[in-house]
Amino acid sequence: WGKNGGYQGVTQGAIKGDLWSTGFAAVWSYGMENYDPYSPDNIDKMYFATLSKEGEFVVKPKRVFPNDAGTQIGGNIAALASGKWLIAYNEAPKDVITNYLKIFFDDWSVPDEVRTSGGRVAIVDGNGDVQGDPVDVAALGAPFPVEISHLVERPDGVGWIYMDGPGLDTVKIAHLRCSRA
Repeated sequence: WGKNGGYQGVTQGAIKGDLWSTGFAAVWSYGMENYDPYSPDNIDKMYFATLSKEGEFVVKPKRVFPNDAGTQIGGNIAALASGKWLIAYNEAPKDVITNYLKIFFDDWSVPDEVRTSGGRVAIVDGNGDVQGDPVDVAALGAPFPVEISHLVERPDGVGWIYMDGPGLDTVKIAHLRCSRA
């Protein structure tokens, strides 16, 4: 779905295989089916679904944060043990993408405050239910990039790269170590 002139309600997301080669999980953001690009009420929400290895829905798409009034964009996902998933995204109190055509490029015109303070990670179970509270990784000094969702699985956890704002030439690496509780 979408509107003429390139307006659409879908922003970046990801699909990754689980640790047992039995299927996949996906996370993405989108606005609403009756998208009006000029409405101040448009808000991107994060969705989650699991799929079988044949590509059929096991858990149909559902909102990850159904009671959150804000927006969630730039999502990515990584498989964890016990059928759980780590999702990474940026949040803001209101919609921040004013031109959806820009999501095909490397500058979505997202305000700097969202870039530097919006990064979050959360754990969801195989049904897409959030386990515990999301972690504010931006407050830990490792913001999650909005336009490039390069969440990389490592032997002892996950990592990602980020820059200290648009147009800067210093790349940093963030690493979260994971262990069984």
